[in-house]
Amino acid sequence: MTDRVATSAQNMKQETVDSLQELMYALTDSVKYLGEASDSIEDDHVKNVFRKIADDRKNIDDTIGGFITLADERPEEEGTWLGSLRTCWTNFRAGLNSGDPTVVLIEAERAEDSLKAKFESVLPEVAGNPINDKLLGYYKTVKSGHDQILALRNAYQNA
Repeated sequence: MTDRVATSAQNMKQETVDSLQELMYALTDSVKYLGEASDSIEDDHVKNVFRKIADDRKNIDDTIGGFITLADERPEEEGTWLGSLRTCWTNFRAGLNSGDPTVVLIEAERAEDSLKAKFESVLPEVAGNPINDKLLGYYKTVKSGHDQILALRNAYQNA
């Protein structure tokens, strides 16, 4: 983390900290969801993609937590009840469909849409802040993961 970003994190407005907390909730949901989803399917390729994306999300989550800590706040480490509900729903659907990757990929793509939208709502709120540059990079990583899952979903639906 550069000195400029660290100084910026220390001087964040409460609204910015709150927005970063919201991103952490969404990222935590994503990490948990992708971990559970990877365990519920048999396809090794999809399983590995989910695990890689979950690792990327965990790294982003940890870094954003560092920004929040620099602002003398305590980062939230729990996800949301909606994220937990999505995970339960996917596990239920996967069980009904014998771990069919298509079903899991459909739900994963919905979860990815939600995370991507959360980033898109937060980015304008931190425009002009040096943290924005970091978040833009993270957004690209999130979008790339979203696009991978979307491509897999389309491939399985068309197979």
